[in-house]
Amino acid sequence: MKLNKALPAAALIAAYALCSAAVADTLRDAIDQAIHSNPEVLASASRRLQAGEGVKQARAGYLPRVDVTLGRGREWLDSPDTRIYGVNDQLMTRREASVTLTQMLFDGFAVRSEVKRQEARVASTSYNVAATAEDLALRVVTAYLEVLRREETVAEAQDNLDAHERISRQIRTLAEGGVGRRADIDQAETRLALARASLRQEQSSLRDAQTSYLRLVGKAPNALEAPALPDALLPDSEARVIDEALHAHPSVKAAEANVALASAANAGAKAALSPRVDLELASSRSNDLVRGQVNDRSVMLRLRYNLFRAGADTARVAETGYQVQEAGEVLNQVRTEVRENAALAYNANVTARERIGDLERYVNASVATREAYQKQFSIGQRSLLDLLNSEGEVFNARQAYTTGKFALLAGGYRVLAGMGELVRGVGVAPPPGMVGQKAPTKNVQ
Repeated sequence: MKLNKALPAAALIAAYALCSAAVADTLRDAIDQAIHSNPEVLASASRRLQAGEGVKQARAGYLPRVDVTLGRGREWLDSPDTRIYGVNDQLMTRREASVTLTQMLFDGFAVRSEVKRQEARVASTSYNVAATAEDLALRVVTAYLEVLRREETVAEAQDNLDAHERISRQIRTLAEGGVGRRADIDQAETRLALARASLRQEQSSLRDAQTSYLRLVGKAPNALEAPALPDALLPDSEARVIDEALHAHPSVKAAEANVALASAANAGAKAALSPRVDLELASSRSNDLVRGQVNDRSVMLRLRYNLFRAGADTARVAETGYQVQEAGEVLNQVRTEVRENAALAYNANVTARERIGDLERYVNASVATREAYQKQFSIGQRSLLDLLNSEGEVFNARQAYTTGKFALLAGGYRVLAGMGELVRGVGVAPPPGMVGQKAPTKNVQ
């Protein structure tokens, strides 16, 4: 009995493709689509734009401030003038208007510190955009390669099922001719059922991989192309990989910017311990029943210096000092994690490269063994169990080789991600909000 093939790999991909008007065929297209449309990156980019507006707000502290005040209301006034005019203890209408221009001359470098803090915030959020894009790009690579791997394992599982169906028919023919045994038929049916189950499991795994791809990329996978190994972009030693990661990875850069941000906040807190000097130009006009119209114009140099606030300012300085220490320790932690991830990625890539040759020999040897067993079975020198075992071994070998092949592909891109160079390495333009990024390299595909 043939397995129901209502959901073969090609049909599954075609069904997903109907959900989207356009599809991404190459790894570069998939990453480009993801980092320019995925909510994670877009939210990170929005935080970067917010930080940019914060710089504008901080720089406004260098410019003069103009305030206008208008007032009209009722006034009760008791003074020598009102008593002279005999209008004391009466409610009168009062009108006033004033305009004041204030130019900061010295504030203990509070504005300068705030500008630096906001600029560091811009740098931090910008590198966070890059770090988010790198992380997303690596997940897209994983999902992309997983779809390709599962398509191959589905095809291998289908070949395995076809082989077991062929053996089962052969055994039934022998049994009908009086040569085979009932036990042989049962044994062949057992392996056939297992082959069907394996195919169904691989088809389910393919659907899961397609769903993950659709969630990350926003488009259904369709006719994906196997990417090339990014060997030309990889350093030739673990030390160089780690060095590149520590100097260029956006997570490290973001943590360094956070240290600068905390240092600027500490400098801004110290500004409260200094006097503030402002130049004020003011003009006012008031009008009431007693005094009549009064015009007042002034140019004042004002110094303000707080003498006591119950230690609040010194406590704020101490608080921001501890924030600098915290940011420094976070930077050390990030460097440790980046160093570890880069080393693990490099070692995994080396291991995958060393294993692939053995896995290829495993496939070739298992195929040769199966062919030999088939010939020997036809002349009665091998049992049915030997033949079925050889088919199972070929299937396992091919599955292992496919997994190893895609592990090698993933390993190279994982090394790029460990260095913070994946987005640029595949030739994708950086997402909005990233500043100071190097231009994309030529597409590795």
